[in-house]
Amino acid sequence: MIPFFRLCLLAMLSVLAYTSLRAQSPANKADSLHKKLLAEMIGLPAPDFTLKDLDGNIVSLKGLKGKVIVIDFWSTWCVPCKKSFPAMQLAVNAYKNDPFVKFLFIHTWETTKTPVEDVKNYIAKSGFNFQVAMDLKDGTGRNAAVEAYGVSAIPAKFIIDKAGNIVFKLTGFTGTDAAALLEISERITLAKNHK
Repeated sequence: MIPFFRLCLLAMLSVLAYTSLRAQSPANKADSLHKKLLAEMIGLPAPDFTLKDLDGNIVSLKGLKGKVIVIDFWSTWCVPCKKSFPAMQLAVNAYKNDPFVKFLFIHTWETTKTPVEDVKNYIAKSGFNFQVAMDLKDGTGRNAAVEAYGVSAIPAKFIIDKAGNIVFKLTGFTGTDAAALLEISERITLAKNHK
């Protein structure tokens, strides 16, 4: 009978130890992510831009100063851009009531003759709730905003602190929507506290 009780006690202790380790694991992962992102922080002045959104309203970086801004350069033909959108919609939803965080999706490098209509149709059909600004080609065939930010591939995301400095730059999209949301949230937190 005593060996049976010892076995039960050992099983209970094992379960408690496993539960304790699992409970600590997310905290350790969050701490690890925090340290990783701290090492990736930069501090470059963000180039200003003046663009129109899909409704023809003027949007400029200068007009958003004092907020943490998440800029996402994308295009309708870009598969990784569109793959990242469910995660970005989760982030937009998570911060919709935060007056100090602003998301701006800058459509660029479009190859069609009707980019504004194409983007409106895509956003409406897909059901995303994004503020989209259009980085249309100028008279010389250049997309000024994407060039000012030195983007060489999309999706390209920039997180800008309240003072107007780029604190994070990332390109591409891999992983899960949940992991992407966690990472973007941690980047926003670090940008909010950046001085």
